[in-house]
Amino acid sequence: MPVCLSVQSLVVSGAVGQGAAAFVLAAEGVEVWPLPTVILSGHAATAGVEGRRLPGEEIAALARGLGAAGALSRVDAVLTGYLGTPEAALAVADLVAAVKRARPDAVYLCDPVLGDAGRLYLPEAMIGIYRDRLLPLADIATPNLDELGWLIGAPAPVDVEGAALFAQRLRGLGPDVVHATSVPGPTPHQIGILACDAGGSHACLAPRAPLHLHGAGDFTAALLLACALGGDTPREAADRVAPAVARLAARALDEGRSDLPVVGARAVWQG
Repeated sequence: MPVCLSVQSLVVSGAVGQGAAAFVLAAEGVEVWPLPTVILSGHAATAGVEGRRLPGEEIAALARGLGAAGALSRVDAVLTGYLGTPEAALAVADLVAAVKRARPDAVYLCDPVLGDAGRLYLPEAMIGIYRDRLLPLADIATPNLDELGWLIGAPAPVDVEGAALFAQRLRGLGPDVVHATSVPGPTPHQIGILACDAGGSHACLAPRAPLHLHGAGDFTAALLLACALGGDTPREAADRVAPAVARLAARALDEGRSDLPVVGARAVWQG
């Protein structure tokens, strides 16, 4: 059973951050070591949300403890999601580098969480940290279209062709594979995942649910990583994950949820 160090937000209520990723990875046969970057009562947009962001030094201390115990050599994969602050992101970059030294063959999937819907909801300094520190370490990156634009330094692409061009440019920063998420199809009723590697680009489109779902990116990144650990090619991973997200989003719509029913509808997304 592979071991994944999952570094992202921890919320008490909702399938967001670790609440989505940890279950997906475990259901796919991966042992998960969750390291939180923020601890919140619910998603950051939840009314009355409370909690705290872990300081960079606290994350660094947890990393030192893992290193001192010899645990980093047991890590087969690292998944990073919401990091919260530049200081936390720098500490996480040091942690990923330490894992790579201990296990050069460990797979690192970087989900460069910066914002969406045209809104950057983290400090602009985070863009440079992703470009300069995290993406050069990554094997796989999973930006949405807005994040792809911010990382390239240009307006977000608006179609599959533009996303493919930007994704190949992003590969120049380090990742062998870029999965661009939330890629629009030729009609407003389609959305999907673009897989880009040295062999070219491939888009898998699926029905679009008419709602915004919290944690969808966390679910997508985790399942893409599970596919990679299971030996799927980037194209095979996109072809599995895009329809799985669509089926789960349709179930969320039926249930009136604002997040994905990751646990209760496991058979739906694994089907």
